[in-house]
Amino acid sequence: MQNALSVYIETIEGFLQESDVDKALELLFELDKKTGADIRQDVLLISGNYRQSRKMYDQGILNADQLTQQTTRVRFSLLEMMKGIPRKIELNAKIKNLDSFQFSVPDGARLEKIIGGQNNLLKINWLEKALVASKAVCRVVTTEGELGTGFLTKEGYIFTNNHVIKSADVAKTTRLEFNYEVGSDGKTKSRTAYELDASDFKSSPPDQLDFARVKVIDRADAPLSQWGFVEFDPDAIPAVGEGVTIIQHPKGQDKQIALNANDVIGQLNQHLFYTTDTEPGSSGSPVFNKDWRVVAIHHAGKTDAEGGLVINAQGDRKGANRGILFRDIFSFIAK
Repeated sequence: MQNALSVYIETIEGFLQESDVDKALELLFELDKKTGADIRQDVLLISGNYRQSRKMYDQGILNADQLTQQTTRVRFSLLEMMKGIPRKIELNAKIKNLDSFQFSVPDGARLEKIIGGQNNLLKINWLEKALVASKAVCRVVTTEGELGTGFLTKEGYIFTNNHVIKSADVAKTTRLEFNYEVGSDGKTKSRTAYELDASDFKSSPPDQLDFARVKVIDRADAPLSQWGFVEFDPDAIPAVGEGVTIIQHPKGQDKQIALNANDVIGQLNQHLFYTTDTEPGSSGSPVFNKDWRVVAIHHAGKTDAEGGLVINAQGDRKGANRGILFRDIFSFIAK
């Protein structure tokens, strides 16, 4: 049963990765019917939002980019929901096996628990700090067709990957787009573009530190100061098991954040390895520690199916995403 369920879920995930939302929804309804997963209401809600977006597109209310954004949100919602399906099926099966057995919880029982090895509770201002940090993250667009992510420093520089902005010549025609995101009302925000001062360009090749740092040309009519800047803590390297968060423009789409399954799983030389989700277009994103300080710049990753990456000095190989530590980048720049 478990193996069959895993294959079924992987099949649905495959359809979602291929953006075949209709087929994925059909299979989810069938899964609920066969297993009693108790997900029908959730799937109906998400399905209704998706079909409403398609209807608005057909009526000309939404354009193609907005439909893509809505479809991406639907895919994300479905993938998040699916993470809890195996557990729901297991719990529902146990409840059915209880039949008429009666039980009650003692009045003195302590119902509040920390589940797992660490306390994951956070102060609510953690989210406020995330929004402040996100303002300094931008989309990077080169005339060579590269799409990436960058982030602004206090000194007015942008950091991204060298494999995104390969040279000073490329920097001359590269465009930065800030506020490339969707608001809480579902509408695209007003974007602001900037050019780069290619005379102030520093980098290291992809096989070394894979960063590019370029001065941003400020605008009197739209000062850079409105976006704030990220803060660094290059020596506060997260330990294995700690979480890291990445704000990014996956596939060049509107700004997104990866909040789940963010564990650091290794560190080797200049590299930090983590399970935080990214996609093409996320290259050059800031990797934040739990205090919203940038510790690394994201640049690569491999799944287990692709052979994974060596994640520590012991030679362990796992599917992982990888960032370059700013401890090493700043040391390189200082030299």
